[in-house]
Amino acid sequence: MQAIDRSIQRALFRALRDRPLNLMDEEDRKLYEPLHDERHDPVKRLFDTIDFSEVESVQLVAGFRGTGKTTELSRLEKMLWEHDFHVIRVDLDDFIDMHSPVDIREFLLILAGAISEQLTSERLLGKEKGLEKSFVERLRGLLPKMPSEVTANAGVANVKLALRGDPGFRGQVRDQLSGRLAELTAQIRAYHDEILDALRARAGREVRLVVILDSLEHLRGTGETSDEVRRSVEELFLTHASRISLPETHMVLSVPAFLFLEANNLAAQFMNGAVQAWPAYQVKRRNGERTDVVDRIIRLVERRGDWRRIIPDDQALERLIFASGGHLRDLLNMLLEAVHLAGLGVQESAAEKIVAIAQRAYLPLYKDEIEVLGRIAADKSLKEIRGEEREHVLRFLDSGILLCYLNDDFWYDVHPLIRDVVRSA
Repeated sequence: MQAIDRSIQRALFRALRDRPLNLMDEEDRKLYEPLHDERHDPVKRLFDTIDFSEVESVQLVAGFRGTGKTTELSRLEKMLWEHDFHVIRVDLDDFIDMHSPVDIREFLLILAGAISEQLTSERLLGKEKGLEKSFVERLRGLLPKMPSEVTANAGVANVKLALRGDPGFRGQVRDQLSGRLAELTAQIRAYHDEILDALRARAGREVRLVVILDSLEHLRGTGETSDEVRRSVEELFLTHASRISLPETHMVLSVPAFLFLEANNLAAQFMNGAVQAWPAYQVKRRNGERTDVVDRIIRLVERRGDWRRIIPDDQALERLIFASGGHLRDLLNMLLEAVHLAGLGVQESAAEKIVAIAQRAYLPLYKDEIEVLGRIAADKSLKEIRGEEREHVLRFLDSGILLCYLNDDFWYDVHPLIRDVVRSA
């Protein structure tokens, strides 16, 4: 049994690392393999809703972390530019403290600031005009008591850092804007109208603008704050939905998976509103039958390098794909583990060792959790779940313990890595 050369290990490790692809980039496009069939492609549905809506729309994508959503939103951006839309895509990880409750006042400031930061792109206003439309002046008017080192000079960038990293600053923002939410909303919309006018003037024609806000599904508390964070997200979208939408603009926001449970209520809050789940890739049907998605995932892995250097055969690769449940991050993490193990030589038992290691991330499970998961696994739905067990389901969706699948129908299942634990209980 011969160990893999370290240079090969290194190349495979870098190629397999979990990162979103930017499909505006030619090199990243070489690594991309479409996993959705055309009938069930969520990006096509997002694009169609934008294209078919008259002047504005709001679509929420309720998705799991690690299912390839950011890469697919990059594909949406590319499609939109190719069809003559103007696009602003923002990663909210750069703006929001993902471990603290989010407030509508700071969210609106973040929204305006994030859009302002993108305007200097040559595809939008260019550097000179983009800087002219900076959000700084309005920011100073809205927050006159803020420290000068925050609102002076590169004000938006400084406020961005302060909102993300300074709980005290967030408290000051809320205090200064207390009772001024209507004024703040009006200011944000007036500023956005100015942006639209500037885009039209530069383009010399009517502009169809799309704002894509990614990564809000990363919002999660730690320990005792998790419930507070989740409630703040629900309040943001269920109470303040009308304040989030922007005039004459299409919006796509990725949100935590648990909001899909409120899909009907949420969609009704917005003009041309829609909520769709971003499911895991269905590698097996409900009856356990293999799907052709497995072949697409194999092609995706082949684009990253010669996987046979780290696991023995096709059967071993399929074992990892099935164990991932169609959750791409879990699959890539298992392949990275295979790279590590291959340093000692590729073994026939590699797949089972890798699966056992990956399983640890989802354990331990407690008796009451296993009982709830058992009922979901048996029925492949949530209809046997009692109201008081809703908290369990929200946590399961957030952590990826519970996966949802969507092709011709929509159904749930426990993650394959813990399915045997649930069945044997």
